[in-house]
Amino acid sequence: MRRASPRTCAPSPARPAPSRDGAIDEPLLRLRRVIEALHTSARTVERRTGITNAQLFMLHAVKTHPGAGVGELARLAHVQQSTASIVVRRLERADLVRRVRDRADERRVVVQLTAGGRKVLRRAPLPPTACLLTALRTLSPRSRTTLARGLAALEHALGITAVEGRMLFEHR
Repeated sequence: MRRASPRTCAPSPARPAPSRDGAIDEPLLRLRRVIEALHTSARTVERRTGITNAQLFMLHAVKTHPGAGVGELARLAHVQQSTASIVVRRLERADLVRRVRDRADERRVVVQLTAGGRKVLRRAPLPPTACLLTALRTLSPRSRTTLARGLAALEHALGITAVEGRMLFEHR
């Protein structure tokens, strides 16, 4: 999946930079607060656990949904299966999870915590992605729709065209 990149936003030499607009101040301030809070939380996760927010979210999902496969973990994270698979693979390489055949159905592969994964979770804060999803669920359907429309308009104005993004704060 290609990564979204906004078009260049530098002011045209023919037009001076826009002056301060009071109608922009509030949404900009609120957007800054959300981004900064999520960014600070993600940095805290990395310092305390040694793994990314996305990896902690997935580790937490494995713990709270025993017997889940990568497809179910992807649904929980609201990402495509390939994205979830990449994060699970990184957790496997760190020996925090393992994929095993389901005893009840040998055709299924499930993701399980290892002793290392359980140890990380004992010292880990709640993943910022989990907090964001919980907060979004507390909004009314109308507020979620309004938020989605506003963010879609902002994406369009920035020229962001990617179909799917990575999990929050997951490094390449």
